[in-house]
Amino acid sequence: MKFKVIDLFCGIGGFSYGFEMTKKFDVILGVDYWKIALDTFKKNHSKTQLYLQDITKIDDKFWDSYKNKTDVIIAGPPCQGFSMNGKRRKDDKRNILFEEIVKIAQIIQPKIIVIENVVGLLSMTTSDGRYIKDLIKEKFETLGYNVKYKVLNSADYGVPQQRKRVIFLISRKNIELNFPEPIYKPENYVTVGEALGNVNPNGDEYFEPTCDFQMIMKGRKDIQNHERRKSNDLVTERMSYIPQGGNWKNIPQNLGNGGGTYSNAYRRLDLTKPSVTIKHAAKAMIIHPTENRILTVRECARLQSFNDDFILTGNNSDQHQQLANAVPPLLGKAIAEEVYKGLINYAKDE
Repeated sequence: MKFKVIDLFCGIGGFSYGFEMTKKFDVILGVDYWKIALDTFKKNHSKTQLYLQDITKIDDKFWDSYKNKTDVIIAGPPCQGFSMNGKRRKDDKRNILFEEIVKIAQIIQPKIIVIENVVGLLSMTTSDGRYIKDLIKEKFETLGYNVKYKVLNSADYGVPQQRKRVIFLISRKNIELNFPEPIYKPENYVTVGEALGNVNPNGDEYFEPTCDFQMIMKGRKDIQNHERRKSNDLVTERMSYIPQGGNWKNIPQNLGNGGGTYSNAYRRLDLTKPSVTIKHAAKAMIIHPTENRILTVRECARLQSFNDDFILTGNNSDQHQQLANAVPPLLGKAIAEEVYKGLINYAKDE
């Protein structure tokens, strides 16, 4: 039995990709307003209907055809308003986009809704002092759903990256839904070295896989989205002073800090540990563990757990941003397995 999923604020479909990896879900619709990301989604999810539109401008009637025909809504609304690295303005309109998810859920009446966002959401309040997390809980409970939330670390589920996100599990009253138990412990997290070990840093074909993670990622032989961007001489010299695990603080003062003010600026990844949170690698200056250059798009894709068959579209900067915005598929897969258990048990009781 396969269940039907709608992906809101879908981006390139990392969440969808994770659900589809289980072979237990069909993603029937993806909605986003960034065309370049939807182009990537379409290239990798050929059977999914896509709708390019600002979700706040979609007429309610559009959703009527999905009413009682959709089992799950997954959503990763824009997080910039909640990010601890942003301005965190209480009047940022992106902070209340969850209300669109509530409205759509009220029309479609899915059995389960899963929302993913940055941890900063938990401390964010509205202009009148109410916590966003409490509003989300209250709105969905008013519709008759149970709501719980928890911070999950992607590294616990096989993603070679320390990426913490708050996950809301929202389910009908008679559906028991649990958060996935960690699969990996810190002492055996997938490392940068394991993730990138067979991605040829200077060539265009993969080496043979040598570990489990590389086997999971295995696909096409030729490496796509692997443009090595050469920095100017000053930036390259700055990089040369940074050891694995180091950052802008390791750059000699006479060379300047390159604008670095936070710990992951000019961060050179450590082969023996998971990556730092993947952002736009060029803007954040995330440095290859052994090369004096920023990560390529394909290397970021590996660290996000997109397999080698997943191709990104748009220019190089767009591709980096698409990956920075995405839900790591292996995290999505772990959540999807628990959603499936809840739906199967619910179906048995029907």
